[in-house]
This record gives sequence, C-alpha cells and structure tokens, in this order.
Amino acid sequence: MVYSGEYIFSIFNFLMTNMGLLNKLVLLAVGLITFLSCAQNKKEETKTFNLDQYIDSIASEVKHYPKEPMYYLRINQLNCIYEVLVNDRLVDRNYSLKQYATAKAINSSILKSGPQKVTYRLYPIGDLIKEEYGEGETVTTLLDNTEITIEVIRVADINTYKSIVDDEKLILRHESKKNKNTDEFMGSGLPYYEYTFTFDAQVPYEIEGWTNAIDLRKLDQEKLELAIVNYYKEIQQLYKANDAASIMTMQYPMFERLAVNEYRDIAYIKEMVQEIYKPILIDNKDFQPIKDYKIQFFGDGRIVRLWHPSIFEKPDLDPRLNRTSAFYFLEVSS
Repeated sequence: MVYSGEYIFSIFNFLMTNMGLLNKLVLLAVGLITFLSCAQNKKEETKTFNLDQYIDSIASEVKHYPKEPMYYLRINQLNCIYEVLVNDRLVDRNYSLKQYATAKAINSSILKSGPQKVTYRLYPIGDLIKEEYGEGETVTTLLDNTEITIEVIRVADINTYKSIVDDEKLILRHESKKNKNTDEFMGSGLPYYEYTFTFDAQVPYEIEGWTNAIDLRKLDQEKLELAIVNYYKEIQQLYKANDAASIMTMQYPMFERLAVNEYRDIAYIKEMVQEIYKPILIDNKDFQPIKDYKIQFFGDGRIVRLWHPSIFEKPDLDPRLNRTSAFYFLEVSS
C-alpha cells in the first residue's frame, strides 16, 4: 500500500495537504506541543482506541447554521513558485510550473469574523524549466515578468452551492505589484519576495485556535530547537509502537477545529481522520534521521515545525525531500 501526505500537528493547529511523493515514502510533520499555552482541556489518554467513537465525537462538536459561508483563494502564478498563508498559517503552495484552476478553501485558517491576513511568498523557479523541457538555464532570482494573482471568493452557503456563476462572489482581486516606471515585477532580481494584504470575512463561528499560545520566537532559540527535536523523537517512538490512542488523542483538538470551521459531515471527518490513522498502523517503519532541517514559524510565532529546505538551497538534498517535513519514515516491504 502506498501512503503519502503531510501533517502538521500542534495543540492549536491541524493542516493536511496532499503531496505527490514516490512510492512508500511517508512524510509526517509535527509542530511543537510542549511550549504552547492552551485553555482547552485535552482528553484523558488511553491505550485503547475506538476509531468509530473518535469520529462520532468529532462530528458531535460540529454546529450547523442557517447559512454556512465558505471562503476560497483562487491563485494563478507566472515564473515563480509560491507559498500562500492566511493569518500566517500555510494554506497552499505550488513548487511546480503547473497552474491550478481549482480554488483553495481557507476556512480552516479563519477563526472568527473580521479582518483576515493573506501573505504570499514567491521564489525563483530554479531548474523547473530544464526539468520540464530538457533545456534552459537555472533561474536564481525572480524575473521581470514574474506575477501572481489571488482572488478571494465567498460562497454564502456551502449547502446550496451549485455553480461558480450563481454562487461565488468575488470579495477581492489582488495582483502582484509592478514598478510604475518599468512595468516590471516589483521583486524582479530578488531571490525571495513576500507581500501581505487583508480582506474582511464574516463567519457564524468563533474559535480560539492558536491565538492564546505563546510566541515561540521570543524563547531561547537553541533551547527551543532542542525541545522541538526531542518532541519529534517522542512522536517517533509513538509511531514505532503503533500507539494510535496517544497520537490520535493529541490530534483531537485539531480535527475538531477543522471540522467546525468547515461545517464538515461525518463522511468527510472519517476520511480526514483516516489520513492520520492509517500511517500509524504501518508495521515496517524505517524512520530517517532528523537532520538537514530549518525551523519555520507560523501563526505569528505560535506554531513551529522542522522543514527540509529546497533543493535550490541545498543541491545535494534528496529530491523527494524538497520542502517537506524533517520527520518522515520509509515503509519497508516485508
């Protein structure tokens, strides 16, 4: 069986995005739990685990409203790769030349009504043209004609959504800025470009999320790094022991938040939970060393992870690990 996926865990945050990886490479990412301050109570840990009861419990936390609005980003880029964050939480990324027409749901990063912050980070395309077409030069900076367009879209009620024409409302359209004198991209010649804009959202829920966690950037960074690595190793031991009860108990608040933010039904919750649950049960796990990583902060410093750099930054890096979690294992055939 082939497993692939990316998971970021913390007391307040759950993020799941599908990734195209080589066969039998399982990548996991864990955020720091130890240093997060939280008013929520974790459920009592137990070594027995009932998946159906777990799913039912999450589903029972979901409230439904007369109208259930959803917000989306539709992103188009040219001559760059990108990461997009909402409220400093990664919601989308594209490290290829491909253009995606499908809009990305972002309710998981919207904790309450009011101003929402969108940040995009643009990087050079490196060797992507050579890899795609077999020729071309390595591109180490953003180009004159680099651009990105982000549309913020609102669907008033996801339950009655039928079509783009009838149900999607354009809230805001942002285009990357150009130099007024040259009409070239403002970040031309740079190895990295970041920009932030805001929009207003109205949602029927309000969730604490990660907002009351401490800012990890203010801690001693050497001690923080050691604590993160040690925590990754603790999680590694839970995976080695196939300890579904402990791992899934830690993830309950994140599953709950994601289900509530997106008004999810039990079928979706089951699928979401199993994405985490199945890799735990793999018997032949070959954990790889936690090395060659960099520390990344999200959520205004309240979420942290260890992440492999890009092969552009570290040319000798295994291409499968390009911008992926530093916590991963290989599934070994028996």
